Amino acid sequence: MKKILLAFMAFSITLSGIAQITVNRSDYAAVGDWYLLASDTSLSVSTGNALRISGANITWDISGWANRHTKDTTFYANGFTFPGAPAGCNLVSYTVDPVSMETLPTYFIASNSNLKIIFEAGMATGNGGALKVFQFPSTMGTKYKDSIENYFTTLAADLGINIPLIDSVKIIYKVRMNSEIDAYGKLKMDAGTFDVLRQKLVNEVLVSFKVRNIITGTYTDLPGGAGLGGFNEKTNTYTWVSANGGHPLLMANEDTSGVMTDMEFILASSRGLSSGLGQLNPGKQLSSKVFPVPASEQVTIELNAPAKSLAQVKVLDILGNEVSMSKEVQIQTGLNQIPVSISHLKPGIYFYSIEGVDFQSSNKFTVK
Repeated sequence: MKKILLAFMAFSITLSGIAQITVNRSDYAAVGDWYLLASDTSLSVSTGNALRISGANITWDISGWANRHTKDTTFYANGFTFPGAPAGCNLVSYTVDPVSMETLPTYFIASNSNLKIIFEAGMATGNGGALKVFQFPSTMGTKYKDSIENYFTTLAADLGINIPLIDSVKIIYKVRMNSEIDAYGKLKMDAGTFDVLRQKLVNEVLVSFKVRNIITGTYTDLPGGAGLGGFNEKTNTYTWVSANGGHPLLMANEDTSGVMTDMEFILASSRGLSSGLGQLNPGKQLSSKVFPVPASEQVTIELNAPAKSLAQVKVLDILGNEVSMSKEVQIQTGLNQIPVSISHLKPGIYFYSIEGVDFQSSNKFTVK
């Protein structure tokens, strides 16, 4: 569900004069936005219980302990011009596989009243359709329900069903979403502390099977299930959203048994959020700059240092992967100009990190 639960904020005053935020379409992601996300798949019971807390003026704190097991970047593009986007799509979120470089898109319809994810028609999705995943405007207490129903058919033999006069199976599925903004307060992260709304989304998938009689042409329930019964899966997704955040700051998923299985949170974004692109040295943060921007062959990092030090220089892509061999440099007291070759890099946005014994500095640059 990682790509379908998106929300954005503007401020308002509600509930006993206490400030909280309201989600409006005008706060939604813009074409060209990008968000560097980290996933933590090792949540403890106590952590899960803390994240579930609902109500007014709640503080959730994941700063300093959230693990970064994987890192991924979500981009946003114009749905009207994105290759292969279905009719009606006006916004696309996508990631890029770092190995195959394949683009993995999710298609949306965004309007002033809601955000819908598009299920494309196909063998596994029947006629397809659009399902609402967020409502505009939203504030504490806002609720909605939405659902879609689809089916597809396959040969009975393909599922190992051998019943006289039965030739095919219809697989029917229903997807239901029951949403409520059930909390608001502050979310503390490595990227900062934010005023947030919290959405609880109950996701339910119901699947059933019917078989076709070749004489009557009608579909009926499987006799005794024929070893292939239907199932009902219900999960919860919690989403924390902030003013002009462009993407949920934090999402946590709970499985059918009630166990909080994983969470995803923002490390950095094109809208100014940044908590660093790795587990950085906790020493003093120094400001630095890079020129020229954009560049194609070489950039120069300019840094004012308070003392001599050996330092490691790294270049990372927006996924947080190192794209150049790190090098050790001697930092002098005062102004330092450090040349870095970028001739091997493809056009795009990159980051550099300089880490010494008791300092760290980072910034972004563009390769043309």
